[in-house]
Amino acid sequence: MSINPIFGKYAVPQVGYCTNVHASRDLPSILRNIDQYSVPIRQIVDPERPMGVGLWFSEESAKQALDSHNLVALELALSKNQLVPFTFNGFPQGDFHREIVKHDVYLPTWWTEQRLEYTRNLVQILDRILPSGQVGSISTLPIAWGSPKPSEEQMEQAASNLLTLARELRHRFETTGRRILIAIEPEPGCCLTDSRSFRDFYNRYFSAPRLSERDAECAREFLTLCHDVCHAAVMFEDQQEEFRLLRQDGIAIGKVQVSSAIELDWDGLDVAGRRVAMDQLRKFAEDRYLHQTTWIEPSLTSLARSVSLTEDLPTALGGIAALESLQGKWRVHFHVPIYLDRFESLSSTRGEILRCVDLLSKPGEESPNFSGHFEIETYAWGVLPAELREESLQRGIAKEFCWFQSLLSTCR
Repeated sequence: MSINPIFGKYAVPQVGYCTNVHASRDLPSILRNIDQYSVPIRQIVDPERPMGVGLWFSEESAKQALDSHNLVALELALSKNQLVPFTFNGFPQGDFHREIVKHDVYLPTWWTEQRLEYTRNLVQILDRILPSGQVGSISTLPIAWGSPKPSEEQMEQAASNLLTLARELRHRFETTGRRILIAIEPEPGCCLTDSRSFRDFYNRYFSAPRLSERDAECAREFLTLCHDVCHAAVMFEDQQEEFRLLRQDGIAIGKVQVSSAIELDWDGLDVAGRRVAMDQLRKFAEDRYLHQTTWIEPSLTSLARSVSLTEDLPTALGGIAALESLQGKWRVHFHVPIYLDRFESLSSTRGEILRCVDLLSKPGEESPNFSGHFEIETYAWGVLPAELREESLQRGIAKEFCWFQSLLSTCR
């Protein structure tokens, strides 16, 4: 697969699965998860080759990992099992597996010192365990949840914290040669809800004349976009157009999170079919995570249409007055296994993954610079309806991994 890399003329794609799917409140649990899950997954995918992983550390486990003895243990566990930690997921800072997470996943915000310090800790850990000569990436929160709307003072402080981190990353690269990118991840309903709002924020706070030429260049080099395919699909984004605009604005993609949303086309169902689809959709209205739900009314023209968003699936389901009144498509922010295309009355946005890979495999003037980092991020295995789960979590993740590797191989 050919891609437009951030540095150099060609970059080999790197693929890993995100370990935020595993409950890991401290460092010992992370090490146990490597043995219990990551090693068996690699054995299923390809026991003869190293396998990428996107590590996740809570705030507490990150502090524990910075102990020199613990860093050695982590590095040894990864290297002896041929696991390549090229990227981190720095979005959830707290306990991502407690009974109810919902809006708490967006805390602390980027205008707090606590978020900056947590991300600094991740940088230190990744710098230690990243294989020699490789670029690393850390995806992060899109500033905050979007309601209440942040003040201008809060947005300025968030931008200042991110720029401070970018300067530190530049200094690290200039003194050690270790290059680590921050990848900001837009999510429906957040302060940066889509690629457009991300670009608006980026161009407002990280460009001249607001910044010096050196600082603006620093931001362009170390602050990038994390393109989550599920999130983009939920916002009904045109990936080709968004990639073109990123290229136009000189903004790189630091990481692509390979993920898939639920899609339901109401117009293709009669009343009986809608009842069946509704019953199936209710199975996804679970209590732990937020499942933003969007739709576009089909009567609107492509020029006038706008995305309507309800912040959680149970709320969207509760707002239905009559099945007969439903029109158009719903998309739900629920990360379903990426190999699924259709499951009973529902379908997925898997086609958007295919579209993303196709666009990034054709370097040219319309394609953005890209690190080559792909992270499979189906964190919702534990709350999936039972009929969609594999016989074990290891086999489910391995099946996703193999499906995506096969997709990449067709684009070489």
